[in-house]
Formats: sequence, structure tokens, C-alpha cells
Amino acid sequence: MSHGISITWHGHSTWSIHTPNCHILIDPFLDQNPAANRKAIDLSPTHILVSHGHFDHIADAASIANRTGAQLLANYEIATWLEKNHGVQNGVGMNLGGSTKTAFGSAMLTTALHSSSLPDGSYGGTAGGWLIEIATASGSTKRIYYAGDTALFSDMQLIGRRGIDCFIVPIGDLFTMGPSDSIDAISLVNPKLALPTHFNTWPPIAQDPLAWARSVTEKTSAKAVALEIDTPMLLDC
Repeated sequence: MSHGISITWHGHSTWSIHTPNCHILIDPFLDQNPAANRKAIDLSPTHILVSHGHFDHIADAASIANRTGAQLLANYEIATWLEKNHGVQNGVGMNLGGSTKTAFGSAMLTTALHSSSLPDGSYGGTAGGWLIEIATASGSTKRIYYAGDTALFSDMQLIGRRGIDCFIVPIGDLFTMGPSDSIDAISLVNPKLALPTHFNTWPPIAQDPLAWARSVTEKTSAKAVALEIDTPMLLDC
């Protein structure tokens, strides 16, 4: 485990956040992800956060949860489906606006404007994002807002009022907001750091992350970093 808080992008919308005591894995899509270098077997999280039911966000959630015993947080419909169909026992079913305390701090399921069906076509509840609050050894709190697959919406500003250290925002377009709307989202949230997600996995969502980062720098007060896959970044903001 890291001595601080580090963030790693595994490709598409799969992220790891390491704290001194926990490994949070978001939207695990690895084994069939053409952009990923690592496989599901390579990661052993303590917590798994699922934003919605689409295959490219939930594909490896059950296998990792069952192998590791990780606590899995998702909306109620997804948590129930994973238990019924895949034997996931350590699930926490939630709904939008609700939060739960965890070993790393807390996690709130936030609003996202997106659809959510499960891989077998069944109802996947309402899509969401995650506001992750991590308690540090100094007594402060780091807040990471993973927007999930979403369109731009003005209430992002309300989430930003909590004080966001890191904002993980989709830029791929077509299925989520694109680069232009992501700039507006960053302006609403006003984070210290912005990281792009949900892009370059397939040609329809191809984007230039370096051009995006330059645009963020020019148009907002946030620092923007386009992470390389599987290259950890220390969250020092």
C-alpha cells in the first residue's frame, strides 16, 4: 500500500485509488478492455465501486469481488443482481444521494445523466458517479469526484461546493460528454486537479488528451493531467 493517496488509470473508465490502508477499484473492465494492459487477476482491491450497469463498467466486478472479498458498492439494483446472478456476498446497495462509511472514509453515489442496463439486458437502476472522501493521517479529507458516464449538468456545481481535490471527468463524446462540455463541467466543479476518462478505447470515442489538457489550462483554474495507463500519480493537491 502507498504511504499517501495515489491514482492510477487502467484504461477506459477503470481506476485504482490507493490509500495507506485501502485499494479502491472503480468500474472494473479489464479482461476484455482493448485499452487495458492489466487483467482482473492482477488487481486485489479492498473496495469496488460500480457507477452503472453497462458491460464496460461492470465486466470484471463479480470475479474480482468473489476472489478478493472486496466490499462492492453500487446502486441497489446492481448490488442485488450481482448477488443473485454471480454470488457476490459483500455488496452494499445504495441510491442517488446516499453515502456510506468505509474503511477509507466514505463514498456517496452522485447523480449522473446516463442510462444503465445490465449485461443480460435487465434493469440496471439509475446511473451514478462517486464522491469519494478519504481521511488522511493529518486529519484532513481528500475528495475525489468520479463523474461516471454522464452528460453535463448544472448541479455539478453543488458537488463542487464541497471542495474537490480531484475530478475524473469523461471526455470521449458520443456516449458521454465530450471535451467541450467537460471544460464547462470543470468550471462548475472547480477542482484542483482534473483527469480525463472514458476515451480512446475504441475509434468512436477517440480524443487527444494532451489537447484537452491544454484547453483545461487555458480556460479553467484546474491543473489538468492526461495520465498514461497504469502509471500512478500521487495526489498531493
